[in-house]
Amino acid sequence: MKRQITAVLALTLLCGCAGTNANTSSTAASVSTASSAPLDADSYTAYASSFTNKKTPDSYYAAVNSTYKMNYSDNSNELFVMDGTLEASGISAGSVTAHTTQHISSKGTDSDLAGYYYGGRLYNTYNNVNYYEDMSFNDLKSSMLVPMDAFQFQQSTVDSITASKDSDENVSYTIKLNSSSATSLFTSRYDSYGFSQYDGYQITDNTITDTFNKDGYFIKEQVSFDIAVTYKSQSVAVNYTSSVSYLKMDATAVAVTDDIKTANASYINYKDIDTSTITTERLIDDSAESTTTATFKKRLVGRLNYTDNGDGTYSTKFNENESYTVDFNNKTFKYTNYSIAYSYSWEGNTGSMGACTLKFDTGSSSSGCEDTTLTTIKDVKTYLEMELYYCGLSLEDLQADA
Repeated sequence: MKRQITAVLALTLLCGCAGTNANTSSTAASVSTASSAPLDADSYTAYASSFTNKKTPDSYYAAVNSTYKMNYSDNSNELFVMDGTLEASGISAGSVTAHTTQHISSKGTDSDLAGYYYGGRLYNTYNNVNYYEDMSFNDLKSSMLVPMDAFQFQQSTVDSITASKDSDENVSYTIKLNSSSATSLFTSRYDSYGFSQYDGYQITDNTITDTFNKDGYFIKEQVSFDIAVTYKSQSVAVNYTSSVSYLKMDATAVAVTDDIKTANASYINYKDIDTSTITTERLIDDSAESTTTATFKKRLVGRLNYTDNGDGTYSTKFNENESYTVDFNNKTFKYTNYSIAYSYSWEGNTGSMGACTLKFDTGSSSSGCEDTTLTTIKDVKTYLEMELYYCGLSLEDLQADA
């Protein structure tokens, strides 16, 4: 049902050309697929080895995003955006406990979904309607509408591949598939909304980047496909992008309190939903602002119930002893536990607690830092990333604003 709900919301993607006039559109036929470089056999061998040696986590925190930008030949355009999170633990034992969120915006319709999954059942809230549905964990992942499991591309399908390593020793493989393979892959793996059923369907360009960290975990996939279709005699150029990012592999615990279980006991079976009670009118404005910083400020309050302190800081209490503060003046995120404060600067990509400082770009730290302090400083950066992902944003987006 959750997958059905999100799919139905998105099926308004191509329902006419009543979009905003723009001069940025291009006709579908104007884009062509081209290889950026010949196939690097050594890079492909390293890529295949990353999959062979990939670790499977028992728990994780994942963030997903998908965006469709549709440009029509009459210079109108439309936009669909979905972002969500999935926290899961107990995967290897087959007794998964999970928490999900999704935010969907399509053609002026906004919807929020959030729920807990345990005992093989999802207890979900779709806007103002509470319901439950029995499903497998694989079904739950599918409901996020972005492929979450890593997928290895066979060498015969790859047009070009390049490898790169960042300062954290994460290795990224950027792949372009040959034309026929790109079309087949998008149709089977990414086309949740049936673009392949439209006339003139073709993939005109594609890029896929898979990233693995130094510990052997698959941590990110970023995808871009340019699609051409014909709708009501109009050429439509569609740019599809999606991403899935993983944090806290084997370090995530999802707890369902007795209060949550008591509340869930009143949820109805999805088959009994009175659809007339569903509203798509958002009580708050969740739309993106012109900058990542402005969007983050808005969604900290609207999505995460932070308090705007009126002085450039936004704060919330995690519990009686712990709190988070986002300081936009100083571009820092602070985590306080009792009287001890840890901070992370997204502008300088550095973390600190007292005299202990960690530079994330180089991995170097000041003398005298204890291992437990450095671990918590790294956790604080992760906490900020999680808050951003809840808001449909990324740390890279925020740092680009700094």
